[in-house]
Amino acid sequence: MAFSVMPILMLGLVLVGLFDILSNYESNKCEMTYMYEYPEYLPVPLSENVTKSFPRYNLYLYAEGRYARQSTNFKLTGVPVLFIPGNAGSHKQVRSLGSVALKKAQHLRTPFHFNYFAVDLNEELTGMFGAILSEQTEFVHRCIMKILSMYRKAEAPPKSVILVGHSVGGIIARGLFTLPDFDPSMVNTIITQATPHQSPVVNADQYMADFYNTVNQFWQDGMSSGRLSHVTIASTGGAHRDYLVRAGLTSLKGIIPETNAVSAVTSAIPKVWLSTDHLAIVWCKQLVLATKRALFDIIDPKTRQVTTDVKHRMQVFRHHFLHHPGSKSFSLTSVQSAIPPGDKWVELTDEIWELTEPRNKDVTNYMFPIDKESGRDTFVAATNIVEDSWVYLCQEEGGQRCKEGLDMSSRSQLSPPLYSGHKVVHLHLASYRSFSHVVVSVPKSSKPVKLQTQFYNGTEKAQELEVPHVMSFTIQKVIEVEVPNNTMFYNISVVGLQEVYHAFTANLISDCEDNDMTKMHMHIPWLKEDVYSVSQASGDGKLSMRLQSGKLVDESTNPELRLYLNPKCNYKVQVWVNFVEVLGQLIRFHGIVLPAFAVTIILMVLSYQIRTLGRGQPCPSFSEAQAAFCKPYRVAPLVNLFSLLISYQGARLMYLSLNIPLPDSEVMKARGTWFNAMPILFYFFASAICTMVSAALFGGVTMIGHCMVWFGKKPADPEEMARKAPHPAALFVISGAFLAVASQFSGALAFALVLALYFGKTCRLYANTITLKNCLNLQNDKKKPGPLADAEDTFHLQYTILYLIWFMSMLYMPSVVFWGKNLNFEYRLPADPALYTAAAMSACFAFLYPLQGCNLRKRRSVVWLSWFVYISAILACMFCMVALYRTPYFILGAFVVVAFCHRMV
Repeated sequence: MAFSVMPILMLGLVLVGLFDILSNYESNKCEMTYMYEYPEYLPVPLSENVTKSFPRYNLYLYAEGRYARQSTNFKLTGVPVLFIPGNAGSHKQVRSLGSVALKKAQHLRTPFHFNYFAVDLNEELTGMFGAILSEQTEFVHRCIMKILSMYRKAEAPPKSVILVGHSVGGIIARGLFTLPDFDPSMVNTIITQATPHQSPVVNADQYMADFYNTVNQFWQDGMSSGRLSHVTIASTGGAHRDYLVRAGLTSLKGIIPETNAVSAVTSAIPKVWLSTDHLAIVWCKQLVLATKRALFDIIDPKTRQVTTDVKHRMQVFRHHFLHHPGSKSFSLTSVQSAIPPGDKWVELTDEIWELTEPRNKDVTNYMFPIDKESGRDTFVAATNIVEDSWVYLCQEEGGQRCKEGLDMSSRSQLSPPLYSGHKVVHLHLASYRSFSHVVVSVPKSSKPVKLQTQFYNGTEKAQELEVPHVMSFTIQKVIEVEVPNNTMFYNISVVGLQEVYHAFTANLISDCEDNDMTKMHMHIPWLKEDVYSVSQASGDGKLSMRLQSGKLVDESTNPELRLYLNPKCNYKVQVWVNFVEVLGQLIRFHGIVLPAFAVTIILMVLSYQIRTLGRGQPCPSFSEAQAAFCKPYRVAPLVNLFSLLISYQGARLMYLSLNIPLPDSEVMKARGTWFNAMPILFYFFASAICTMVSAALFGGVTMIGHCMVWFGKKPADPEEMARKAPHPAALFVISGAFLAVASQFSGALAFALVLALYFGKTCRLYANTITLKNCLNLQNDKKKPGPLADAEDTFHLQYTILYLIWFMSMLYMPSVVFWGKNLNFEYRLPADPALYTAAAMSACFAFLYPLQGCNLRKRRSVVWLSWFVYISAILACMFCMVALYRTPYFILGAFVVVAFCHRMV
């Protein structure tokens, strides 16, 4: 009974985690981008050589209205921008960026405008089929050369093209630089949207793995040597709504230094502050506007093209994507000498002070004296003042005026909600001891003005909160933090929120109803992935505290929960473990390891079945073998032990000298996603999934098997079936046919044919088994197995082999989809990740297809060889958790062992 309940329980936990990923996020708050004229996609004529080399792809120029009519001759004078769609993406996704850029240029009457191009990559599955990435990259290269050639007669022809890549399109944009004939000067600015830079979401084939490794290594070397120092990149991720590409993968950390790249999540980007799904990120108005502001600000007014000043471009990107002080426009100046304007000066000595005015008739400067002896070393102010310059440090001249001052407004930071104009500044006064006052300048305003200020001691308004471990016995414990009275800002350092599977809920409770604009802000130091919770009315506020990227080993800081409060109210914070979100985090970050553990379990079943037959015992069914042999302690400790050994410097150097890839546990450690309990936990999850998938597959086999029985198929014992089996020469002919299909069409198609033939054989074996069971004169004899026992042994063994073939076929399914979609262009895949494995499978087929369980019975050599299958299972777990494309090699290794067992008979 325990074995029947456990898979259901584990599968239930997996489904709860999956449900959390697909549903537990904020509602879609993206505003639509509207057009006022009909969009047109003008096909750009390409050379005959390019058209013949890339018949599936095209290049378009986006236009609308009068601009479309003016652009039909392709005599362009603007700033070229090329949009590269991602996995199954369309060139029409450029519409939002192109339309907003056109309308913004017309509205501002700028002396320049943008020409938006888009490549049509046939909506191919580049996220699952990496064999076409190189081809698409080369086509984009040809398009860039074509685009630049269209400006030769322009007054100020551009020398570079801005690239905007969505999803895998972003990695294609970076992949351009790896081409031997690509001129790096043709691109100096790249914007990527929901692009998995760190690694592919699913490492489905060797081509994708090689492409990513080549691109990332090239950029690391290029930045170190200075070859790519002229390129700047802004990468944006979609936060929790994007369940296809999690935000941590969009980070450029470790690939490109911060001097040339910014990485941010939409929930933290100023004037965006929301989560977008994978498709909405290209049309979400808030993000589109932030992107367009950045692109307009990097244009050099003299050349009317992208500035070649790398520092200027990076300052613009940081301004719009990381740190926006709330200024009306971008400015290169930061802290500068300035004296507040106006003649009205008011000195205040309150530690906490608040101003609420429906309108302000005159410019008023409020002076707050700095008490250097009190220990209050920080000044915080929150306001909705719209002026660019509003907070200063000054040295009093006498008569309540400043003789010198510093404009500190650039140190402020815009704060949600959107369109509120709220901004916050924290001034650490210990660095400015020569000044006597902080001055807040409130301008004339016909709109309500709100201002809150406080001097505070950084140590008194902060504390550490150690949250319980999600796998400890205190998981149900609710931790409370009492916020001191008269507090406008309070900072809680969350100790213990360091693993990606950790998830907590913070609840802010107040004793009064006036909680207007009370905020909780979770700040993550190692990536711009902050999230906010704003209370705009009475009531409590809740915030989900969970990471979107792994905390690296060298990162010593903790996440911070920053509270902006009404000082007239009393607050407390409750924090507890959110178990449902824990499951969601586990599946979000580690769900990709489930196939590797599933293959491990199936191979362990095959190993046990072969070993049992070799000892002369009946071959157990899949479920019986899984229950008897597939225990987590046979896998998880070995994975952890090997990971521990390889962490020692000496063992690691010896291992690397063998030129063998590191186990995937090391890859996950480098990303900050590994934890020691992961192998045993996901072994249970994978075991439940294997059980359910096996039940579905077995149901299909039994249904068709019963149909065969109903059609009156005559039963045959194994000896008779062996006599009627295809001649070995015929099996080799069939294997040759499969090999021909793999070499001339698609390896994945050959796998599909093998699966279909094997499925039919397994159904016939089951039909023969149940027919023999219905014969009353057939009884199983433990001492001398009869025809029924032989038939059952053969069926159970072949069923497990069918399961493994089905798994490999599913892994290569994107190849079949790509091949079928492009039959109009060519019958053969340009690059086939399944070619060599299909060839090996074709060779194994001739030996596996006639395999019978009775032939392996009571053979000591079979018992010894079964351990090689078990070793393959363990290696599959160690090396395929991330590199999913390696799993067929370990399955085929097991098939070779089984085929060898058959040949030894």
